Amino acid sequence: MGKNLYELAIDQIAKKYKAELMDEEIDDANPQFEEEKIDEISINFYSLSEIPFDKIQDFKVSKLSTFKDTLWDWRQEGSPIYKDDCFFSWDKEVLEGVSLLSNENRYLCWLLKMIAFYSLPQNACLQNVKSFNTSKKNLWSLQILGKFLYKHRLFIDIQENGSFTNTFYLTKDHFTDFIKYDLKDSSAIYDFAKQVKHWVGLSKNKLIPVDYRLNFEPFDADMYSKLAKNAEDNKGEYLPISIDTLSELVPYCIDNIEKKSVEVLKLYTALWPIIAGGDIAKIQSFEWGKAIINLLNMDLKILDLQSYKFTDYSQVTMSKDLNNKLRYAVNNHPLWNKQNPNYSSNIWKLKQSEVINIALDLGIELESLDIAIVYDVFKIKMKAIELVTELRNSCVFILFLVTGMRNSEMYLLEANNCWPVKGSEDDFRIRITVSKTSEGSTGDPIILPVPKIAYKAFICLEALTEKARISRKSKKLMISSTSSFGKEILARSINQFLKRWCEDLGIEHIHPHQFRKTIAMFAIYQNPNNISVIRRLFSHKSLAMTLSYIVKMPGMAEEIKLAVIEKNKELLSELLEAIDKKCIGGQAGKRIKRLVDESTIFKAKLNDDGWEGLEQYIQILLQDGLNILHRTSFGAICTNTHSGLVHLAPESCNCNVTDCSWSVFTVNSIEDLEDTIKFHANFIKDEYCSESQKRFSNKTIRDCIERLYELKGIDYLKSCFPDLVRESFLISETGRDNYGKQNIKA
Repeated sequence: MGKNLYELAIDQIAKKYKAELMDEEIDDANPQFEEEKIDEISINFYSLSEIPFDKIQDFKVSKLSTFKDTLWDWRQEGSPIYKDDCFFSWDKEVLEGVSLLSNENRYLCWLLKMIAFYSLPQNACLQNVKSFNTSKKNLWSLQILGKFLYKHRLFIDIQENGSFTNTFYLTKDHFTDFIKYDLKDSSAIYDFAKQVKHWVGLSKNKLIPVDYRLNFEPFDADMYSKLAKNAEDNKGEYLPISIDTLSELVPYCIDNIEKKSVEVLKLYTALWPIIAGGDIAKIQSFEWGKAIINLLNMDLKILDLQSYKFTDYSQVTMSKDLNNKLRYAVNNHPLWNKQNPNYSSNIWKLKQSEVINIALDLGIELESLDIAIVYDVFKIKMKAIELVTELRNSCVFILFLVTGMRNSEMYLLEANNCWPVKGSEDDFRIRITVSKTSEGSTGDPIILPVPKIAYKAFICLEALTEKARISRKSKKLMISSTSSFGKEILARSINQFLKRWCEDLGIEHIHPHQFRKTIAMFAIYQNPNNISVIRRLFSHKSLAMTLSYIVKMPGMAEEIKLAVIEKNKELLSELLEAIDKKCIGGQAGKRIKRLVDESTIFKAKLNDDGWEGLEQYIQILLQDGLNILHRTSFGAICTNTHSGLVHLAPESCNCNVTDCSWSVFTVNSIEDLEDTIKFHANFIKDEYCSESQKRFSNKTIRDCIERLYELKGIDYLKSCFPDLVRESFLISETGRDNYGKQNIKA
């Protein structure tokens, strides 16, 4: 069956004129699993194979630990986010009841430590390790390698005479059998393969002693990619938050911030020492009586104090001082002395409930002693903590939802990091510190626009945490203002308090990572062109990372594909029409026109198929991971074909479009080309125009004139730009050009 017009178009455009592209390789590998190939490297750091082992034992692996230590402790230099958990103990089991630290396993432990040594940020020459938290994860997965080696009794001093068997007799089958029969989880299998690959790399580069090397690769590139893909496919994905949950939770949170926050903050101001508890309650001056009077004067709608009054005075609880005060009041009452002239001391032997009843019978108003006596202050305190926690959680929810920030970024949020734009009432910005994709240890700050509700949420968090921050001299917003007063709420704890909150509200558990998926989903459904915006918002290193979020959402891959199909149908039709009407220009345009002129089949089928054929054509193209066309500046069409999902997104061209090898100009480009010529022609006449600017402007004019010549011919140019054509530093009537080298890419 012969190819139709659009299949021919694929062949002609997607091949990219092979002779010109021999140096550009299209890799079919999934970019998510690509890793740098291990080659021979130049060693500018410790090579453990060249150092006596007794000296290696004293090498520093952190400020607090050496190589020989059982505990590798990075808490002094580790990430501030995971600082309390930044250590690793080598006291692990390689088999049930068998410790890695046992004397017979000392050589196995040394091997694992040597591999781990090159997984530390300061020594990681073959891995991308930027933090000790990543190192810790790598060390955990090393345990699997330890279990594999112990199973085959390698590096074990069985005879206890200082000898061991190394990898000499190992084969690929040993490794494949281990992942087949001993490891069930695809993630554990991939972690094992990564550690083996790292071990091979260290061996090839002679970074570990000869006796400890693995001199063959158990997993070839295809196998390794397959294991990586299996791990990725089976990894639990966080889906966007369901619409039902959002419809309940968003109004609830907004209501807490908009309608209740002012009163909650007043309540906290009145009760904060007793809410904080612990040492703060002892240090700070606080009296429940004064606090109750203060709250009564506030007349808070969120706290109906009358409902906290005791109706059964047997339930009254009071401090020792109040208890004594009440007994003195009864003892000194005239009627009590008159009725009990000889038993005044009895009042000190009675139960509190009995004393209260006597006081009431005597007409003593309990509130006159202390107004707090008649209120259940414990329940008031618990309600206040509940309201404060609700407000905090609502604020955190809104900030997560509108920014898509990570756990670690929420933890690093500081006071004064959100502000209104000067001169605007509804334009606000927030500064977020990105640590995950940062090159430095302190993170990279990014500034994002946020709506007014997010600004209000931020201000509420500032107010709630002000006293805790002052107390601990901290700027962090993720700091406890209730129990554990002044203690930072670490990144991993944010998920925990959100989980408890969701349980209390009776809704599905929301993981912080789901907010990123949710904001991406809404942005893409609103406009498929938002992919690049989401990448910047999420501070992703690559568009592939952003798309890995998006395409796994329900129905999202198809949504993107449909959007790309529609875009390409429009652009391809424009390109084919330009060919048909012979109004086509640009370096790529000229090549396509030349190829089409040589194809009688292409001409004959130009109008045979319709939009259906175009759609089929683009579907096939997308299946191959290609996106052949996209719009660029000057209304031109870029034909620079890429491979991989990352390039399905709209993208801008950074090249000089008018002089680019991939650009096709059509009738839609004429107006922009003319405007550009006029602008630069006037610009170079300005007395302040520099020589370098004049050279650039003249080059731009020449390129635009050439494109117009290709599209409309010399007569059109003469009528529009007679002076420029007469000067003829660009183009002659015969079409001969002289424009120097083509700038294919910036």
